[in-house]
Amino acid sequence: MKPVEWPIVVAAAVALSVVFWAKLWTGGGLIGGDIYSYFFPQKQLYAESLRAGEIPLWNNRTSFGYPLIAESQTGAFYPPHLVLYRLLDLNSAYNANQLLHYVLAFVFTWLLARELKLSAAGAALAATVFTYGWSPPRISLEWAIIGAAWMPLAIWWTERFLSRCDARWLVGLSATLALQMLAGHYNLAFITQLLVVCYAGLRIWFCRADSSGESKDAAKPLVGRWRRGLSVVLAVALGGCLAAPQLVPSWELKRTSQRETIDGQEFDPGHGHIPPLYLSQVIASWWFWYAPEVDRDQALRQLDTLAISSGTNQTEAHLYFGLVPLLIIGLALASTRAREQLWHRDVALWLLLSLAAVIYATGWLLPVTQHLPGFGFFRGPGRYGIVTTLGVALIAGRALSALLERKRCLTSGIVLAIVLCATISDLKYVARVVAVSPILDQPVLARLEHSIIRQRLEEYDGLPRLYAPGPNLPNLLGVSSVPEYLGIGPSQYYDPKLRAPQLETLTPDFIAWAERSGITHILSFDPLATDAVRGVQLVLAEPDAFLNPAWARSPEQPLYLYELASTRGRAYFDLPQAGQKVDVISDEPGRVELSVVAPEAAIVILTDLAYRGWKVTVDGQPSEALAINGLFRGVELPVGNHRIEWTFEPRSLRVGFVLTAIGLVVCVAVFARSRARRLESQSRSVSN
Repeated sequence: MKPVEWPIVVAAAVALSVVFWAKLWTGGGLIGGDIYSYFFPQKQLYAESLRAGEIPLWNNRTSFGYPLIAESQTGAFYPPHLVLYRLLDLNSAYNANQLLHYVLAFVFTWLLARELKLSAAGAALAATVFTYGWSPPRISLEWAIIGAAWMPLAIWWTERFLSRCDARWLVGLSATLALQMLAGHYNLAFITQLLVVCYAGLRIWFCRADSSGESKDAAKPLVGRWRRGLSVVLAVALGGCLAAPQLVPSWELKRTSQRETIDGQEFDPGHGHIPPLYLSQVIASWWFWYAPEVDRDQALRQLDTLAISSGTNQTEAHLYFGLVPLLIIGLALASTRAREQLWHRDVALWLLLSLAAVIYATGWLLPVTQHLPGFGFFRGPGRYGIVTTLGVALIAGRALSALLERKRCLTSGIVLAIVLCATISDLKYVARVVAVSPILDQPVLARLEHSIIRQRLEEYDGLPRLYAPGPNLPNLLGVSSVPEYLGIGPSQYYDPKLRAPQLETLTPDFIAWAERSGITHILSFDPLATDAVRGVQLVLAEPDAFLNPAWARSPEQPLYLYELASTRGRAYFDLPQAGQKVDVISDEPGRVELSVVAPEAAIVILTDLAYRGWKVTVDGQPSEALAINGLFRGVELPVGNHRIEWTFEPRSLRVGFVLTAIGLVVCVAVFARSRARRLESQSRSVSN
């Protein structure tokens, strides 16, 4: 791309993000989907810790805690997160993060299109279709655009290396893949890595006779091609090393998560596929499938012809590029001159990749691929449609370039304006219809400071832990709450013997469990009968300014807050006796400090999750950490007054940083060697 294009492209990317997300630019807020039940609770704790000067390793609010660095969707080490959530309020940071990546996706796709020799008009269409065809209907999934933005850049680095045979471009590829993995939710990262390897293989095969740089291996062209392909694979692996501080803790959590143990057999990798008949949406769009009166989720349940048995929904099954880009491809095929230019090896390559991706999106290949590393770990085969979207975007861009070739500048400008306006209008309408997360003028988070329930919990003399409906969302009140909602969570939370029970009616058994688990309050949508139990007092029965709209409840519907008078609190002795005392001095992510008076030797139980990496000291001396009932943390104490300190120091994080250091050394060595070779080549050219 020419240097003069950069300011124009960036300005166009920003302007287009305003067209699609004007309310996000003006301080509005998303709601629905996983926004308040998953992403905001994670990011709130993360943002508070960053402003306190540390990167949190543990989340101590969701249920009994979980390793924040391992649950990747927080993206604890992702550079944009480190900046945005440190400087901005929670809603503004979330909005800015989304907008930033829409701008990056547009710019990176433009960059790739220009590298593939598309005209400026073709690159503009390709960038628009990819950026706003696949991601906006998935606005409720933060990772959709964050992961998608890096895909075209990864292919750009790959193309640069294959066309120039310069290893420094592989360093850029590794860094890009690492950033994509640090952003969290590895599904799109895995798809990108798979795409990079397949693209490199097809690119080398198609260009085996005339690839640039082949002269080095003129005597052994096959060896030269294999070296390039292997180099790309090694660059992908190097990206994993650079992202190891995120990957290694995630791998450790996965090994002990519900995916591997308790209910792993219930995990269905086929959920979120695209039924074959629903592929007709690429043509039958706003006038059929996307008509407001159509219940797409219900229709998807009925599209069983040639479809796999797994469930799906309108978000995961969405695949649309706009009707105008398809029309442009058709016009190019109908024109003899344009058809000759359209039929290019790049078009054939992307056509093969697009077809392969859309076939996989149907879920047909899962009986085989689910047993392969990576393929069976993620749900949503329909997400592979992102590759098809990128392929169609680039093919449509090349078709437009061919149609406008030799046209006058004014004519080309008018045609481009019409094409882009029609495409943007089409994609914006579809995104608004399919997306499950509307954008409010004023974010619900703005009402958090007016929450009466939050005020009552802050007045509580002790550390509150709430049992509440709507998992995770009450964490935004600044308190620990049970039960939890985690994509990959510790297996204890899914063990029928250990998991939090469902609250239907208050019973002595439920109260006994609540007391053992450090529950201090119960929040309910409906009034609870307290006659059958003791020590449960109604504290509040009125609507809440924050929780009601966050849960999409009527402003008049009351919420009921109960307090347990007989709770043992966050920490207690295993065998209660006279004279015992436990005070929580400090409760921070990754660190808990207790002051204890023990008249006799005993075990002090902390009702936080026992997880690998937690270490305990008693009066400054290391002690043995105990797992109590397979769930909580405990430590043995002798008689006397003691200070107990729990700290989270996961070995997996240290291993990750070591691997990153190794990766950085390799990157520097590769870059230095590549630079030395270039200087040597230039010196020879001058001397000759």
